[in-house]
Amino acid sequence: MPPALCPACGALQPFRPELSLFAVLGLPEAFTVDVALLRERVFALQKRLHPDRFAAAEPATRLRSLEWSTRLNEALAVLRDPLRRADYLLQRQGVTAMGEGARVADTRLLMAQMEYRERLEDLAKRADPAGLETLRGEVEQAADAVVERLHTLLASIPSREPEQAAAAVRELQFLHKLRQELESTEEALQNR
Repeated sequence: MPPALCPACGALQPFRPELSLFAVLGLPEAFTVDVALLRERVFALQKRLHPDRFAAAEPATRLRSLEWSTRLNEALAVLRDPLRRADYLLQRQGVTAMGEGARVADTRLLMAQMEYRERLEDLAKRADPAGLETLRGEVEQAADAVVERLHTLLASIPSREPEQAAAAVRELQFLHKLRQELESTEEALQNR
């Protein structure tokens, strides 16, 4: 039974912020996640922990319900997304992959970023939807390859190669941003 509920009586337990997102759902801490099982667990717990079920309860119980429900929503948002899940696992290991403390030192990645951006800019100037579609396919393929690499790098937790995993997270983050830019460019071309 998940830690939000008493195993003996099923009563709502005090919120425990130190629990990992995995522990909240009773899942093993791992990069590989069965997304269908993840959703199933979250939705089953949301039914039991939703604040509406505790509307008539004392304020402390209502607050617990709200805290657990908020944590469930966070768990679903983070753990279903490979980029956010990998970053979360690395953060738990004390490694900053994204955000303020992260830096890109991989010249290969920096060069690839410049090349992708130049291609995107050129295709946008030429208003080339077929070229944009081709680029989108390449970006999707590259992102899939990075996710596969993360499955290997984060096969054991804690990771034995956290810096390589962090570099892969930064690469995936770039590819996600590039995919968003591609979508915006395609949308802008369609609205001309």
